[in-house]
Amino acid sequence: MSFRKKINILTLIFALPLLVACPSTMPLNKSQKEVKEELIVEIKNQIEDLGETPLSEEEVKYKGKIDKDKYVVALRNQLKDLKSEKDTKKQKTENEAKAKLDNEKKEKNRKEAIQKYKSEIIIMGETPLLEFEIGSEDKYLVALKKQYEEAQKVKKEEEKKIREAIPDWFQEIPVGTESVMYVRGTAVSQDLQFSEDKAVNAAVFALAKKMGNKLSAKNKIMIKEAGLGEDPQFKSNIERAQKIVIKNISITGYKIIKTKMAPRANGGYRTYILVEYPISLAYKNYLEEINKEPQIASKLANLKNTQAYKDLVEAANTYTP
Repeated sequence: MSFRKKINILTLIFALPLLVACPSTMPLNKSQKEVKEELIVEIKNQIEDLGETPLSEEEVKYKGKIDKDKYVVALRNQLKDLKSEKDTKKQKTENEAKAKLDNEKKEKNRKEAIQKYKSEIIIMGETPLLEFEIGSEDKYLVALKKQYEEAQKVKKEEEKKIREAIPDWFQEIPVGTESVMYVRGTAVSQDLQFSEDKAVNAAVFALAKKMGNKLSAKNKIMIKEAGLGEDPQFKSNIERAQKIVIKNISITGYKIIKTKMAPRANGGYRTYILVEYPISLAYKNYLEEINKEPQIASKLANLKNTQAYKDLVEAANTYTP
């Protein structure tokens, strides 16, 4: 046996245990390949979910052959870029939507502010500026605000003068009694006489309302005592008589006992009125209406037997023309 053959045999003897002890690496290589293929499929699915087409193996070449690791890296980079692009578009869309909402809110607030200033200026007796007289929308809002502030300043000065001009008897009207009632009225007009007429009308309107409430209370007590509360027709007839009396109050019976007229800061006049009215006259007229109303005649005896009716008669008898 030659020396070379001996060397080969010895080498095989030493290497054989190592070959037997070491498992084959083929299954590991196959497992890594499967994992890599699954990873590629997963990344491709994510790219497709984003609405894009994954890179193909032909588009990713390395030295003329497909390098799987290079392909995975390329797919990952594509997925990363797509996600970044999507996030950028989403952020841009959100920013644009927010800007649109902000602009709409700003425009709404501007219109509301303009309407508010216009309304306040009109209430203060002035005429709002017209938009075409100013130019741009922002300048118009500024001009309206300035006009409002100036009108408000004039109004405050006027209110101060009014407070100083308001007579004591208007601020603290005399206390009424069971026989007499006091009401007040005030009004403004460019014409002195018209301001007085309007003030009288305001006072008479307040008088009719106040006297109406008083008669309504008397009605309810009288009807209840007469046991006629369940008769709607009778109640309607009584209320009709009451309305006639209240209507006549605005025509006759009242007396103007105090008057004061004061010039206003921005022109015109304000008039203060104090009116006196004999309650007994309203009771007298009311009893007359009840007694001459045909619809009430059949049950008039029931009313006359009540204490409320007797109190009305007693109060009416105190009236002196």
